[in-house]
Amino acid sequence: MDPAITETIGILAGALVLVSFLMKGERKIRLINIVGATLFIGYGILINSISVTLLNTGLVLVHIYFLRKKA
Repeated sequence: MDPAITETIGILAGALVLVSFLMKGERKIRLINIVGATLFIGYGILINSISVTLLNTGLVLVHIYFLRKKA
């Protein structure tokens, strides 16, 4: 894949995670953070980084757990 596209995915993922912390409401924060973390999973796979992939997979699972717990 084109390195510029890979970098764009990483930047977009980081921007979404950052924006999620500016939101009000736990549900909205978690949902936007899930999208950002999912993009980071794709980014981690593209750059062959196990640490980025595993961390963000864990984050997605934690967010899903707490969203289901609150429902």
